[in-house]
Amino acid sequence: MIGSLDGVVRGIIRDTVVVEVHGVGYRVSVPIGTLTGTTEGTKLFLWTHLAVRENGQDLYGFETRDELQWFELLLSVSGIGPRSAINIMNSIDTKSLERAIGRGDASGLSKGFGIGKKTAEKIVLELREKVVALEGSTRESGSDGDVVDALVGLGYSLREARDAVHALPKDLDTPEARLREALRHAARP
Repeated sequence: MIGSLDGVVRGIIRDTVVVEVHGVGYRVSVPIGTLTGTTEGTKLFLWTHLAVRENGQDLYGFETRDELQWFELLLSVSGIGPRSAINIMNSIDTKSLERAIGRGDASGLSKGFGIGKKTAEKIVLELREKVVALEGSTRESGSDGDVVDALVGLGYSLREARDAVHALPKDLDTPEARLREALRHAARP
């Protein structure tokens, strides 16, 4: 499976970019936000999702892991495929989507962002518990939540970040000191 691409944009074709990595060009479907901020010849890093079907394989790319995570959450909703998921992401930012799902606001989701009523209801129904669980797993108390977020932002997995925070001595009182020690712990093999 292809987890990410780091290369140079060689072309833009409709809603896709061709990213060349070591002489191989990968055609990747991306959200409109990525497409509008991209020009030929620029470097681009994408987190990717490979969708395998009977008649082909399609690669979807996202500039952040958060976008990829939301794309994959949308794919878990029955009846939503990759094209629908990327279209939903084109019509609503992930923070607004998270808030609407958290509030159970299917009507607001369908009215405000052009998502059909039945689809919006399905999204809220099937993702509400997952979103609540996701929020709970990524948020730690106080400054430790910031330390976890910082470690995840630096590329550590959520589990590695949480393990590093849980291993911190209690006498470290500033967020900077806690982050520094968490980085040391996370970097150990």
